[in-house]
Amino acid sequence: MPTLAEVAEKAGVSIATVSKVLSNTPYFTEETRRKVMSAVEELGYLPNLAARALSSGKTHLIGVVFPYVYEGIFTDPLVQYILEGVEAECNERGYNILLSTPRLSPDGPDENYRRLLRSSYLDGLVALDNVPLSSVLSSDLRKNTPAVAIGYGDHPNYVRSDDLQGSTALMEHVISLGHRRIGILTVDESLHYSIQMRHVGLDQVAEEAGLNFAHLPKYDRGDFSIASGMRAAAALLEQNADLTALVCINDRMALGAIQQVQKMGLKVPDDITIVGYDDILSAQLFSPALTTIDQRAPELGHRAAQMLFALLNNENPDSVVIPTQLRVRESSAPPKVSHQ
Repeated sequence: MPTLAEVAEKAGVSIATVSKVLSNTPYFTEETRRKVMSAVEELGYLPNLAARALSSGKTHLIGVVFPYVYEGIFTDPLVQYILEGVEAECNERGYNILLSTPRLSPDGPDENYRRLLRSSYLDGLVALDNVPLSSVLSSDLRKNTPAVAIGYGDHPNYVRSDDLQGSTALMEHVISLGHRRIGILTVDESLHYSIQMRHVGLDQVAEEAGLNFAHLPKYDRGDFSIASGMRAAAALLEQNADLTALVCINDRMALGAIQQVQKMGLKVPDDITIVGYDDILSAQLFSPALTTIDQRAPELGHRAAQMLFALLNNENPDSVVIPTQLRVRESSAPPKVSHQ
């Protein structure tokens, strides 16, 4: 296995310089960094992380915690996009990430997260959505750990998308097409503050259009999955056959709704408009392509990691609210004249 000395000789610099470059110490020129990293790659050198941690006081390890069971990380495209953004920023700075979910904790998710902090020498922490950071970081041992929340956590350092803006734009689009008989496919809002904010946006626009949001047909037992979107569409249309539009709280439920109405012999958008939220890749590739809200998930990950590294550098970054954007595609159109 190549040694630090061999990397230094290959790069034409001192051993101390190689060590500091690998620890992301500033004050080196880009040319020096390039020489060192080229030598590292060419020789296949693997840094001794334990030794680096002892010498620098840093492990170059960032924890990423999720409010989902393990499988959710790999089945939810939105989570994958966010994670890609975090990982890209960490890789650029020579950091690794450690993932944690609540699944393995018999004492509840909070204790599982605390166990992660007690047993791991993390330099910082990124938490998604409903992870209770203030509770997790409450112990004297880890209360000063730099941390950033993605979404509506209970922590002062956060990055989130503007769910109110996004849901407002989505409902305005549907109503502007002429729809009045609108069904809502959603989840239990008490579990997700982001969903509460989306409901507020939908409600405000509906009320302004003379519709009573509370009285719109709803299916609120979804779980964000395609299967629950299929169940929701079937249930709503069985009781409300005259609906001309379905507004779905996320893209996967919307894609499930499209599959279900097509099974029922309906065409999207000729017979019924269906819209989603998130702008996952499948939304663009599906037939018909899904009208949705792009909440720029990769940027959420990038910005959260950037904020965390600013905290690690003893800076005081401002929290960030990222604007959303309506993506109008093939799944939305005015209702048929006979349905108006």
